[in-house]
Amino acid sequence: MEKILVSFSGGRTSAFMCKLILEHPKYKHFQKLFVFANTGKEREETLNFVDQVDKEFKLNLVWVEADIPPTKGEGTNFRIVDFESASRKGEPFETLIQKFGLPSKYYRHCTRDLKEIPIHKYTKSIFGKEYLTAIGIRADEKHRVGPDPKKVYPLADIGIDEQIVRNFWERQSFDLELKDYEGNCDLCFLKSNRKKLTLISENPNVVDWWNKMELKYGNEKQSKFAADRGTTISDLVELAKNDFRKAIDKHELRKEQTSLFDSEMDLEFDCFCKST
Repeated sequence: MEKILVSFSGGRTSAFMCKLILEHPKYKHFQKLFVFANTGKEREETLNFVDQVDKEFKLNLVWVEADIPPTKGEGTNFRIVDFESASRKGEPFETLIQKFGLPSKYYRHCTRDLKEIPIHKYTKSIFGKEYLTAIGIRADEKHRVGPDPKKVYPLADIGIDEQIVRNFWERQSFDLELKDYEGNCDLCFLKSNRKKLTLISENPNVVDWWNKMELKYGNEKQSKFAADRGTTISDLVELAKNDFRKAIDKHELRKEQTSLFDSEMDLEFDCFCKST
């Protein structure tokens, strides 16, 4: 029997993928394993959604967190948690920063050690080394599809795009109670400046943990999360006090039939966390 890991990021797209794999004839005879990796910086709305998707779709979802030993040369492992015991104050993330320093666009050890390694170490403990990994990349994100034969992209393969996903959730009895610019890691440095400034203007306390990490662990080599833009968290707080056009949820924006983007403020980068 073929085996497939379904990596659930906590977002609408990967939740849609979970249901698709449960119901699509192509995956009927696969042994399926659904896994969610919690970094401690997910929004509470995300954790609630993950828990509800698990219960409504009967995923038998496994929650993991990174277990990062402080000793150099000793690799990251995983620990099993659940909705109640999952970290909510950034604990796994801070442990990572203590050992490896602040992550950035160029050094994404947050993705590696908080998501990829725990998910795959757990999966190998159940499946062994031979299994496929389902990644929640849509048809409108095909530039992110890689050549690895051990990875499959169910949504991209059958033409599922962002609009189809959002329309699906509008018809369900529950949804992720977040705008698309709010989702996943709450103030991820890979988000566009417009999204980050919008988040800060809507919830000033969102900066507290990120600012603390920069002040506590920043150094000459890596003093801030946004390595290529020269903006610290404190800089973003000041910028958010100015007038700017705020980010709008794409689904709402599409309904208004207005332009999605208009400047470099919307520049952001792809991250594995979006699709795991």
